Amino acid sequence: MALTGLSPFLARFARIALKRAAAAAAAMSAAASEVFMHDVIELAGRRAAALAAQDWETVAAQLHPAFFYVNANGDRLDRDAYLTFLRDGPLRWNRQTLEDIHVCVEGTTAVLAAAVVDDVVVAGEANRWEFVTTQTYVNDGGWLYLAGQTAVRA
Repeated sequence: MALTGLSPFLARFARIALKRAAAAAAAMSAAASEVFMHDVIELAGRRAAALAAQDWETVAAQLHPAFFYVNANGDRLDRDAYLTFLRDGPLRWNRQTLEDIHVCVEGTTAVLAAAVVDDVVVAGEANRWEFVTTQTYVNDGGWLYLAGQTAVRA
């Protein structure tokens, strides 16, 4: 920023003030990112609990209107197909756990990457499945799950 027309003293003072303001803004941004990371992890945890509770209204409330999901079989599901699969599909969750969670926040977008452990029942038989997942969230007055993908661990 050009500080023309100011005395050398005022120009120096203005540069120091601008540097301090930039540092304060960066610190506030880092603090906000920490809060947002916590919010996204908490939201993902509430979704996992809702799967086990078969609380489809809670799951639906967390999904962005443009939500889509790619499952470990490579099937692409839009929001309605995803909710139908959860509600009417062949499996029921006893528990879902996210482990080794990493979240990156940039502005109003957050990406969560984690290992996911699904304790499920399929055709009356208990199964424990382990996957990796990437979930993208957007914040437009509150965090919503925009897109996700689950894959088999290598």
